[in-house]
Amino acid sequence: MNELISKAVQKASQEEVFRALAYGALKARAARIAPNQVIRIGDFGMMVADDENGDGLVVQIILPLGQMETMALARACELDSCVEGWSDHEKREWLAEFWGELARYLAKWQDIKMRRGPGENVTFEKAVSR
Repeated sequence: MNELISKAVQKASQEEVFRALAYGALKARAARIAPNQVIRIGDFGMMVADDENGDGLVVQIILPLGQMETMALARACELDSCVEGWSDHEKREWLAEFWGELARYLAKWQDIKMRRGPGENVTFEKAVSR
């Protein structure tokens, strides 16, 4: 199952949302967009905000957890058709491992932070400036 998670994470990291976030960070930097402004890239609206330390700016995209789970399971199904027969418990277990791996992968290769919340959402953020 670890190989399936690794391959699904690699596929998921190429999703449009992550390309939009990278482009949004470039656009916010080039246009010197101030905090608390919303910018749109494709289908995604993102907020320019101060980073958690107040040292720079980030762009954030907040998406529903359910939407991201659907995307993750779709990537797994592309790689292994037996995923469709998983029980709810197996899906939850796999998704828990998937989220941890995706967060590490995005941080390492795309400099994107991922965290759960607010509520039933997932927040992705990329640094604009330091």
